[in-house]
Amino acid sequence: MGGEYTPRRAGKRWLEGAPAYVLDCFDEPSEGADRYTVFFGKDHMSRRGSYAESWVSFLGMSDAPTHPQGISMWSEMPAYDAAMFRYERKRRRVRWQDLPEHIRRHVQARAEG
Repeated sequence: MGGEYTPRRAGKRWLEGAPAYVLDCFDEPSEGADRYTVFFGKDHMSRRGSYAESWVSFLGMSDAPTHPQGISMWSEMPAYDAAMFRYERKRRRVRWQDLPEHIRRHVQARAEG
């Protein structure tokens, strides 16, 4: 059957200026503690295989992830759930450049550090 699954990145206009490991970005202003979600690509996957066997990593963050009461938490979900993520609760996809500067820096520090 098929080979190893490679997650698809959001379109070029959504990820302009983003590091190659970023797949997609979401902002859910009403969620508060879990406002921003950034998905990561193949190099950040802990489990790989077919689509059904693969898990995609993401970083969930509050608006102030470095604050002592802020949230910055790695997690992962099955690839098929990640593919449907934006449709659940009508999450809003955002451009990498539209994320606040401190959120972009935080994502890079966590992913590269």
